[in-house]
Amino acid sequence: MKQLHRIQRKRIRVINRVRLGISIAIILIILCPVIMFAFDKPHNKMDPSYINVYIEPGDTLWSIAKANLPPKTDIRDFIHEIRLINKLDSALIIEGDSLLVPARP
Repeated sequence: MKQLHRIQRKRIRVINRVRLGISIAIILIILCPVIMFAFDKPHNKMDPSYINVYIEPGDTLWSIAKANLPPKTDIRDFIHEIRLINKLDSALIIEGDSLLVPARP
C-alpha cells in the first residue's frame, strides 16, 4: 500500500520582534508616498479661478487674452484655453456677451 504524506505548512518563526517592527515601519514609510502619488489628482492640483470679462465694442479674443495673459505663457495657447473654457467654435466674439478667462496666478 501507498503511504499518504501529509502536507505540513511551515510556520514563520519571529526571532527578533524589534527587527520585524522596524522592517514593517520602513516598508510603510516607503509605500505611503507611493500610494498617495498613485491616487493623486492629475497634473493641476489647484482648480483655476476665472474672471468674467464683458465684451465691449472693438474687443477681440486676442486683445482680451493679451490683457489677461499670465507671465511666460504663449498667447496662442491662452486663446485656445479661453475658447475651450467658453466652448467657442471660432475666435469670433459678440459685443455684449461675457467670457470666462483664467485669472492670473
